[in-house]
Amino acid sequence: MKTAISIDDEVYRAAEHTAAQLGLTRSSLYSLAVAEYIRNHNTDILLQRLNEVYGGGNSTLDEDVQEAQFRLFSGEDW
Repeated sequence: MKTAISIDDEVYRAAEHTAAQLGLTRSSLYSLAVAEYIRNHNTDILLQRLNEVYGGGNSTLDEDVQEAQFRLFSGEDW
């Protein structure tokens, strides 16, 4: 799909430089960047919802399982 967007000059120049270094087209770079942003943002929403469900000490879920879920969705190293 073709679209038109406005971005800051500094971001544009950095994107042009990065695309050239990676051997990508500008469109490919922007598509990858937006996809990564969406992926990260969706993880943040999921983590927030898990915190709402399991937060506050009211959970009957095993503490080790809670810790594993937190580490998984927060991106923390095991």
